[in-house]
Amino acid sequence: MSLSAKVRWLWPALLSVVVLSSTALILSPSAGAKWPGIEPCVSASGVTLKQQYGYSVAVITSNCTEVPVGERWAASVPWIVDSRFEQRPSGFTTDYATPVDDFRGKLNAIEYVVDAGSAYQSNRSFPGDNKIWAGQLPTAPGLPAFNTVGLGSLDPLPIGTHTVDVTWKLSAPHCDGFTADQGSSCLPQGETLVKRITFKVVDPRGVQGAES
Repeated sequence: MSLSAKVRWLWPALLSVVVLSSTALILSPSAGAKWPGIEPCVSASGVTLKQQYGYSVAVITSNCTEVPVGERWAASVPWIVDSRFEQRPSGFTTDYATPVDDFRGKLNAIEYVVDAGSAYQSNRSFPGDNKIWAGQLPTAPGLPAFNTVGLGSLDPLPIGTHTVDVTWKLSAPHCDGFTADQGSSCLPQGETLVKRITFKVVDPRGVQGAES
């Protein structure tokens, strides 16, 4: 099954991913990576992010950046793969039959760094276990997708502006099965910074009071 036209339509806005190693700061993968570009707070069909992922805490994305004060929260990081290894880069080997199993088997953990570089920086890790969300996204029907949002939530933060960096930790290189290009279809072994979001913690009651 050829996905080239569909991929070009699905991923017009592509994320630069930063790979953290012990020796250097490297940019990877290149612009072909299959990251969904937009995740609104409410979809066109009226489904909220909480409903979509079956999660009880606030979910933030690059397009949904407000958390009610006092609520636990987590960051949405979706990743889409092919249903099989239609193509794979030269030299890529895996013990797993499909990209779905490959991702599940190689995701060791995720790490959140909140307010990095500030006096209030905090770090929290969660294992890459069976709490990971798996399904299909509205923007990519028919394709398997994952989201690490369900692996763990973080404590409420004070009102104001915050940042979060989300890192995936893989035991070995993972490829999505879409292309034979390592730069556009694979994530490296080790730690990869996959999402950085600036968001606000707000008091909805205060906003309503100001508007009334």
